[in-house]
Parts: sequence; structure tokens; C-alpha cells
Amino acid sequence: MKKLSSNQIRSMWLDYFKSKNHYFLEPVSLVPVDDPSLLWINSGVATLKPYFDGRLNPPSPRLTNSQKSIRTNDIENVGVTARHQTMFEMLGNFSIGDYFKKEAIHFAWELLTSKDWYDMDKDLLYITVFEEDNEAYDIWTKELGIATDHIFKGSRDTNFWDVGQGPCGPNTEIFFDRGEKWDPQKIGSRLLAEDIENDRYIEVWNIVFSQFNNDGQNNYTELPRKNIDTGAGLERLVSIFQDTPTNFETDLFLPTIKEVEKICDKKFKYSIENYFNENKEQTKINTAFKVIADHVRAVTFAISDGVYPGNKDRGYIIRRLIRRSSVYGKKLGINEAFVYKLVDSVILAMSEFYPYIKEKAKTAKEVIENEEKRFLQTLSKGYEHLENIIAKEKKVTGKNALLLFESFGFPIELTCEIANEINVEVDVNEYERLLEEAKELARSARKDDKVWNKQSKILTDLNVESEFVGYELEEIKAKVNFMFVDEIEIKEAKDEIVFITLDKTPFYAEKGGQAADHGILIDNQGNHHNVIDTQPGPNKQNIHKVKLNGSLKVGDEVLAKIDSEKRYYTRKNHSGSHLLQSSIREILGEDALQCGSYNDEKGFRLDITFNRPPTEEEIDQIHKVAERAIKESIPCEIIFCSYDEAINVHKALALFTDKYGEQVRAIKFGNFSCELCGGTHVSNSKELEDIFVTNVESKGSGVYRFIAVTSHKEVSASINEQFVKQKAELKPTVEKFEQYKTIVENKEIENLISEINSLEMNKKNAAVIKRKVAEVKGMFKVYQKTVDDILIGKKIAAYDNLKPVEIDGACELLVQANDLDMKEMKALSDKLHNQYKNLVLKMVNTELKIYMISIGDKVDEKKYSAIDIFRNTKDYNLQGGGNTKFAQGKIV
Repeated sequence: MKKLSSNQIRSMWLDYFKSKNHYFLEPVSLVPVDDPSLLWINSGVATLKPYFDGRLNPPSPRLTNSQKSIRTNDIENVGVTARHQTMFEMLGNFSIGDYFKKEAIHFAWELLTSKDWYDMDKDLLYITVFEEDNEAYDIWTKELGIATDHIFKGSRDTNFWDVGQGPCGPNTEIFFDRGEKWDPQKIGSRLLAEDIENDRYIEVWNIVFSQFNNDGQNNYTELPRKNIDTGAGLERLVSIFQDTPTNFETDLFLPTIKEVEKICDKKFKYSIENYFNENKEQTKINTAFKVIADHVRAVTFAISDGVYPGNKDRGYIIRRLIRRSSVYGKKLGINEAFVYKLVDSVILAMSEFYPYIKEKAKTAKEVIENEEKRFLQTLSKGYEHLENIIAKEKKVTGKNALLLFESFGFPIELTCEIANEINVEVDVNEYERLLEEAKELARSARKDDKVWNKQSKILTDLNVESEFVGYELEEIKAKVNFMFVDEIEIKEAKDEIVFITLDKTPFYAEKGGQAADHGILIDNQGNHHNVIDTQPGPNKQNIHKVKLNGSLKVGDEVLAKIDSEKRYYTRKNHSGSHLLQSSIREILGEDALQCGSYNDEKGFRLDITFNRPPTEEEIDQIHKVAERAIKESIPCEIIFCSYDEAINVHKALALFTDKYGEQVRAIKFGNFSCELCGGTHVSNSKELEDIFVTNVESKGSGVYRFIAVTSHKEVSASINEQFVKQKAELKPTVEKFEQYKTIVENKEIENLISEINSLEMNKKNAAVIKRKVAEVKGMFKVYQKTVDDILIGKKIAAYDNLKPVEIDGACELLVQANDLDMKEMKALSDKLHNQYKNLVLKMVNTELKIYMISIGDKVDEKKYSAIDIFRNTKDYNLQGGGNTKFAQGKIV
């Protein structure tokens, strides 16, 4: 068998399938687009869902890819098992309604065994098939001559791919036999036959024959269009070709491990031999190296794809991976930030296929280093917190262990290690139960990441011609050429909501962030049918959702007319999003990347990944750059060209999460902005008239949403709305301040209110007024406390002549205070306790039905306990609680 590098293995896979007329799909971002069911792209096929369920037509019925993916449901297994990674690469080949079982199996066998390709020994390959799939079994045995002792029939659990809803079907798997040295108990092929976990027979290929629809209730019907979904883990293949015990000794991870050895000054070394001659302590050391090498790779790619450490969702995962790496670094004697130093080793291993990570190296290092340093500070606080828990409770409950993990990043292993050294018990069972509950809560907040849409027969079979003319025309005579309701084709309908296609249409279908056109269809009888939505079909048809006012049938001629005003403002806002993105990148730098957008007639939003929130000054500068572009009257040029020409010649920005065909459409505003885009745009930047960012809000995980409008009309309205809103928010504070001024003056607040009232209404001041209103509110809280203290002081002054009675080493006082609320009672209590250090104070307001007891610092606690006195009070029936020093409650 050939000795191949990871880059050679990947290239050979892609070259083979290209030779079989497969279209190469560039790898996309780890962040899913328009798929709320997924936190990450978690498989090679995850990006192809719309092709499999029929929503979109693929660029070719034959596809191949190598897609990076992340799975984080069992991070704890990384470094423990031989072949578990947080981020992994799936090599894939796919057929969308083209070839099926025979070709897929023959392709796999040829690539694996041909001397021109991987050249694996046929005698070392073993097969599993679904026990009911006689067709696949016969292809393997009768056509390819696989011996019966090299093929096994598996159950539904092992050889049927089913995710509950959507396409599913039997699968066949190919395993490579690494030999007896990986099978110390000499179990042999029974490991495969009985599906026993092992390191001898390594799965190298899984072919799913997607031939059924599951309706979600386990009712199965034949798919109208059968598909092939194939996956092969790159890391596993590399391990086989490089003959390593686990995936971590391959050229994908070993360079990083060697760098970690250098950082810990070779006091700790990674041992490949430990696999065969296991030493317990060395296993722990190896695990630390593996965890670090795995996690820094995942983190480098995630940050390069625009995900930053945060407190929820993807950001929380990245934060956790960095923290785990730091904790495992401590096990190797590394007590400073170091993970960021490993980014270059990841780039060395991966940048041949993913060159973009070179450009992101500086950002990745900075983000990781900052997070590490913050965590090391947090970790020291965690140690203190753990010490306090142990000193106070002499044990660590599961609840406290989870608190240490979630608040301070303490993994349970570290908590146990510290506690065990001083013979303190940790309730690991309770911790695991609470952690699982927390995970379940997080999972339930998202849709099931396995759910697929059911394949739609009406869409997969939809092949009527439909031409979009909306770039040039806003109305056109057209013919109804298809109509359906509830996935049933119909020929005629009346006074109901239907879906139709037209032979020609000016209606833009929602995509690329641009909202769908609305409008009307006017038939020959003069009926106005309302187009309430337009969505893209699988074969470039625009599917119109229409509320019929009267009858309409297939073949009818209509005047298709969009809502021109809606399009007019949508067009401005779409072009505005392009100019704003270029302005943002000019001010914040090229690390600011778009990760989503939406524009309609009301305005637009632009989601940007960045490692910190933009400042008020930066937003002001962004405005100025965008305004300059509008004033320069830059013509909009629309360029149709190849993807490579758009990127390399025209320097177009492509949304990394999108998939593009061989020919693309670039929207270019001179040298200022160029983006790949299918939307509608103004012909000149001056048509935007003006642009205004109304708000910038954090969406978590390093994503910041810019919300903006264009045109003089909308900008003016938005600025006015901002001022009205802020002054309305400030009004109650101003009214209270006017009341309180007679009690105590505050010139700072008074001057700030005056400044706000004199602010001129413009874009810059829209941000200023928001900040100044927040300042006034913050200052007023402090001011109000001062006023309250004065008022309360005057009120409780009426009780200055109270004299306690001395009894048994303390002085006691019962105060009837029907004019005081609880806050005022506590203020009086503080005042009295300052006067009398050995005071036992009882206070009651019978009108408000509140009662409190407080004990002075010099009172003997053995004789006087506030909670005991409270519970034993005979004069009132009380409900409440407290401690030895203070108790309070209600009179019932």
C-alpha cells in the first residue's frame, strides 16, 4: 500500500471523482446558513440538505467534496479514544437522482483498490451490508467477487441510516484490516460480525443508499428521486496509510504535538509506543497532548470562519475548547498562555487545502491569547472558590462542581484531582446528572440537529420553464404554466391560496438576503390576484404564493406586476448593505466578515463577525465612509464571469457560507465595493441618497448586527424616531429630578439634561443622545440614593428620643413604626445599632403588617438569636425567616 500524506489522500479522492464527472463543491464555513437545526456543519452532507430534499437543484447530479465539520456532543471523549476529533474532515461523493447502488459500490472499490489510486490490498478489505439489502450484497459478491467470509449482514441498528424524518435508507460500509497486532485477543472477523469496538478493522467508507422517505412516524415510502450519500473520514484514512496507532500520530496532528513538547521544554513527551505498552501516567500525558492538538485545530478554523469565544452557542463551545486546552496544558507543566502559539502548526498541516486560514492567523492568535489570559485569571479565582467550598462544607456537591465548571471553567477532573489530594469527596454522580440536564436544556432550545425535510415529489419533478425578467422589467405579460396546492398538482383554483409558476416573471424570489417581491397578477377578466410571497424552486423557477380573488387556471394569461415601491426601497437597501459592508471593513479591517444579511423595503440588517463591539467613534467613521461613497456617484456595474475571475480579478467578496456555480454575478461599485450577489440594485450609488446605522447589537459569539436604512426619507424618520424615543425614556427621570432639586442640587445632571435638550437632530447625535441618556440614568440612580437617604434621615429623626431598656447584659427596644416602610425601618435599625452596640431591636408596622428583629454585634449570641426570638414571638402570628443576627416577616 502507498505511503501517502493527508494532502495527497484528499487530492486523490477529489481527482478520482472529478474523473467520474463529479462536480467539486468547495468546502464551506463551519457555521450553517439558513439552518437553525444545526449549531455547526456536522457532516459532509449537512451542506447538501436542500439538494437531497428537492428544495434546490444541484449544480450537477454528481457531486464530490471534502468538508470540514464539528461535533461537540461528546468533547470529553477527545484524546481518550483513538479516532475521535472535535473537528474532522469528511470526504464525500454524492448522487442526486443519478447513479445508485451499483455505480456507488464500483466507484468505491476502484478508488480503494486500483493501482492508479489508493492501491489497497483487496484481501484486507471487509464489507457490511443491511441484512435485507440483497441487491447490495449481490453487487459485492457476484460482480466484485467479494468472498463470503469478507462480507457481513448487519441489522437495522448498524446498517440503516435513518434520522427520524426525511430521506433514509440502507447503507454498506467498507473496513480495512490493520492486522493481528491491533487485535491482541485474536478475535478476528467476529469483531465485525458482532459489531465489537476495536482498533483492528477501521471503517474507511460508508455508502448510504437514500431510497426512502420517513414521514417522521416511521412510515416509509419510496423516494421519487433516489440519492447516494457517501462519507469517508479523512483522519481515519490518513491513519491507515501512515500506519499509526491512532489519528493523532498522523501528519494532521503530530506537528502540533511536537510544538507542545517544545513549549513544555520536553519535560513531558508524547509516546507512540504507549499504545502497545501502556503506562497509566504516560496515558494521561498522551491524552493531554491529544486534547490540545485537537482543540487548537478546531478553534483555529472556527475563529477563521468568524466564531469568537462567548457565553452561548458556538461562542461557548470555542471558549470551552480554549479553556480545556489551557487546563490540559497545566497537566504538562505549562502555566502561561500557550495555545495561541500552536496556530502556525495547524496552518502548516491544513493550509494547502484551506489557504484562507493563513490570512486569519493573526486574528486567531490574538483571540486565543486574549481568551487564555482571561481564563488563567478566572482559573485562579476558581481555585479560591473551591478552597472556600472545601473549608466551609468539607465536601464538593455536584451543584458546586457544576458551578465551578460553568463559572470558572473548572473541568470535573481538575476539581476531583484537587479534592482527592486532601481526601475531600466530590459528588460526581450528581454533577453528571446536573450536567446532562443542562445539556438537554441546551439541546431542546434548538431543533433536532438530525431532522431533514421530507423530499418533495412535486418539487423534484418540477421541470417547467420559467424565466426571471425582474432585473430589467417590473411588469410583463405571462402565462400560468404550473399550479399546485399541498404538493398536489391542480389545473384550476378559485378564491384560495395556491402556488404557481409563470413562463416569465418579474417577481424576485427571496434569496441572498433580499426579501421576496409582492404584487399582483391581473387576469383577462380584470381580477387582481395577490402575490404574497415568492420563493426559489429547485430548477431556477420562481414559485409564487398567490391569494386568488376569483378563478385562475393553468394556461391563463396574466399581467404580472410587482409592488414597485417595495422594490424601489428594497433595491436601495440591498445596495446599501454592500456599501456598508465595504465601509465596515475599511474602518474595522478585513477581519470583519459578513455572516448574514436581510434587506427589504423597510431597511436592512448586516451581521458581521468581529472580535469586539465597534465603538461609537468607529460607527461614526463608518457612516462617513459610506456617505462619501454615495456622494461620489459610483455607477453600479453588473459582471457575469467565472468564480475565479470574480475573486482574483475583480476582488469580489464572496459569502464564505454560500455555494456558487461556475458562472457568478458580481455587483461592483467602482473600486469601492464588489460582491457576488443575485439581488436587485440601484444603477448608481447616489440613488441611495443617504445611509444611517440605527443600531448595532451583539448577537453573541462575536457576531454584531448592524441595522440600517437608506434614503433621505427613511434616514430622517429614523433619526427623529431615535430622538423621540430617547427623550421619552428620559422624561420620567427628568420629572423626578425636578421634584428632587429642592432637596439637593446636582449641577452635573442638570447640565447633562440641558445638553440633551439642545442636541441637534443628526446621525452623529443619534448615537450621542443614546449615550447621554444612559449617563443621566446612571447618575440619577446614585443621586436618588442620596435624596432617599436625606428623606429617610428626616423621617427617622422623629425616633431620636427612643431609649432601650437594659436586661440581662443587653438592652432591648420595641419600636412601633406605623409610618415607616421596611427600607426606612432598616435605616432606623442601622442608626440605633450604631448608637447601642448591644441592642436587641424589635420593630413592627401593624398597618403594613411587617415585623423585624435585629441583634447588635456586642450581644451574646448564645443568649439572643434573632430567628429564635422571631419564631417564639407571642404577640403576633408571624411568617418569615432569617438568621441569628436578623429576621423579618409578615404578620398573618
